[in-house]
Amino acid sequence: MKLEKQTEIEQIFKKNYRVYCLLSYSYVSQWSVAEDIVQDVFVNLLTKKDNTILLNINAYVWRAIKNNSIKYVSRTKKNEPLDENCLSIPLSEEPIIEHANRASIIHESINKLPHGCKSVFELCALDGHKYNSAADQLGISVNTVKTQMKKAYKILRHDLKNYYLFILLLLEN
Repeated sequence: MKLEKQTEIEQIFKKNYRVYCLLSYSYVSQWSVAEDIVQDVFVNLLTKKDNTILLNINAYVWRAIKNNSIKYVSRTKKNEPLDENCLSIPLSEEPIIEHANRASIIHESINKLPHGCKSVFELCALDGHKYNSAADQLGISVNTVKTQMKKAYKILRHDLKNYYLFILLLLEN
């Protein structure tokens, strides 16, 4: 049984190695690190003492590579030094004024949304509520929340053609 499992894992490794490396590379952006992550996942799988039977080894490996890649990125992001160029930018009032103008334009567009759309959008997009939570709070179905969010984004995309990218940045912060 152990030998069968080992040969099956080796076959999966040989067959999908490049695809797994590409998956990891899409997160870490360094080929050598991606290869290391893939190899570590397979070594851990082969040396695993827990004899639980994996129904889908390929899915397990895929998820493990993705998770290990994300862990690597989060660990290395904490250690990145600040960019010296961003520290040397002189502060002026113009960007602050421009930001305030953009924010007021965005808030005007949000206020122009139909009442139901506006309340759903504010709860989900601005306050960070999940669709289920917003539906419970407003006494409507989750599908209605989804529909109202689609409608709100469509209206805002049209109204804020020039500020579309700025909205995405605003919502991330």
